Amino acid sequence: MGLSLSKSSAKQFSAALVLASSIWGVLPLTALAQSQVTSTVPGTEVDPAEYNIFLDTGDPLVVSVTVNVPLEAAPSKLDLFLLEDLSGSFANDLPIIRNLVPNLISEITALVPDTQFGVGSFIDKPINPFGSAFNGDYVYQTELALTSNQASFQSAINGLSTGSGVDVPEAQLEALLQTGVRGASEIGFRSDAFSVVVLSTDAVFHQAGDGVSAGILTPNDGDADLEGTPPGTAEDYPSVEQVKQALQAANVVPIFAVTSSVRSTYEDLVSKLGFGSVVTLSSDSSNLVNAISTGLSDIFTNISLIAVGDDFGYVKSINPPSFADVAPGESVVFDVTFTSDGSGSDDTLRLVAAGFGETVANIDVLDEDGGSGGVTVPEPASILGLLAFGGLGATRLRQRQ
Repeated sequence: MGLSLSKSSAKQFSAALVLASSIWGVLPLTALAQSQVTSTVPGTEVDPAEYNIFLDTGDPLVVSVTVNVPLEAAPSKLDLFLLEDLSGSFANDLPIIRNLVPNLISEITALVPDTQFGVGSFIDKPINPFGSAFNGDYVYQTELALTSNQASFQSAINGLSTGSGVDVPEAQLEALLQTGVRGASEIGFRSDAFSVVVLSTDAVFHQAGDGVSAGILTPNDGDADLEGTPPGTAEDYPSVEQVKQALQAANVVPIFAVTSSVRSTYEDLVSKLGFGSVVTLSSDSSNLVNAISTGLSDIFTNISLIAVGDDFGYVKSINPPSFADVAPGESVVFDVTFTSDGSGSDDTLRLVAAGFGETVANIDVLDEDGGSGGVTVPEPASILGLLAFGGLGATRLRQRQ
């Protein structure tokens, strides 16, 4: 339906439109229907701690996340969880590892006095062709929850014994997944500690899809229940993505202490995870203490930022994805680009700097009418029209006066 104006009114409207256009040129961008940060909550090691964001369809928004590395060369608290491969090939390593425990405790507590130690283990699914229930194989066990009791740690290592494992790959991914999902409860990672899992192995890993060899077709559900009889035989191995999500959710950083024959496999895994470190383990594990120290030095100075829980794919890029060799006391800045294609809903996601902290991003999606959560942001054309009619009214009012 068209707008009908007299010649006089048309002239007045035209003048008002010119006025509106000039005002339009100086309007702040926040008056428009555009993607924008509405508020932030300051953070400490990771800043800000929280972003509240409006996203308009097709309008990218870039925000910054700063990670401030403490002045100390190491964190004030460390939770170190050893995840041991107890398949048959590690039988000769166990006596050496037991003797290394005092040196490991001394080395790590000299670096971080407030360190807790824990132990977990894995072999493989106790079903052919992966493993054997008869030989005591299993997918995962927590041998010792995190503790500052050094005698308990030594005792837990002393009590380890190997099983068999029938094929070459083992259940490393399932063990990592369980470490993540059991982290806060069963294992006891502290929320204010730098949490690390050190996985020691000389073998490659099974992953999602391998279960079909044993007739296991049910996908892994990513929880702490090892379904089946024997446990872990009712569902497939997890995917790398499931492991990534579990470790990120628990804020646990992996160190892979692996023999040289499989190092490239785990370097590829770290690349897919987006965080973690790979160190070379000697064939008899005699360099375990040095390997762990090297891995810790690596993850204390290499910082990555990863989006967790981004259900609608709002995070389009993180630039750069990581920083290497960050010195104590330095700060690094990540630029995160958010974009909505209009198909998603309001969401909350996390931008995690593993081991350092996170930024929570609360996303409100602006629809085509400029509305979100009861808040209306006028479209540019609407603003221009309102200004024009406002200018027209003001012109008429001056004429009456």
